[in-house]
Amino acid sequence: MKAVVRRGVAAAIAVALLGWAGGARSQVEANRASAAELQTVRGIGPVLAARIVEARAQRPFASWADFEQRVPGVGVKTAQKLSLHGLRIDGRSYGAEAARHAGPAVPQPLPSPSTRVTDEAAASPKAAPPPARRGPAPPPHAYPAIPGLSQPHAAAQ
Repeated sequence: MKAVVRRGVAAAIAVALLGWAGGARSQVEANRASAAELQTVRGIGPVLAARIVEARAQRPFASWADFEQRVPGVGVKTAQKLSLHGLRIDGRSYGAEAARHAGPAVPQPLPSPSTRVTDEAAASPKAAPPPARRGPAPPPHAYPAIPGLSQPHAAAQ
């Protein structure tokens, strides 16, 4: 009997975990979803779902930037989090627009051995002077003299 109960509990836990993970992976389109469908996205409650539906009633969201601008309480971090949990704008996740407009990365060529600097003086830049001291300098008596460290030895003179 105990083994059956344990299997039942294990199965219930597995179903709950799979349901939670499956919900995180499902995608919800912000321009078409109802308020109830929007609430299936982790981080969207009844209030935020109502705000999204209200803003969308004016016109569909053109981009994530438009979504952030028109939905009160949604900024960059919230938009990133909602996108991570499955919210989409025209099928795109947050950051997909920037990646699409950026184009492919172009690798920069490495310098050839002939263009490398061989002169040691030119290779090592001169040290910049220390930055100017800000504020007034402390008076000379601000720090007590430490015998043997602050004053030179009498024998050295």
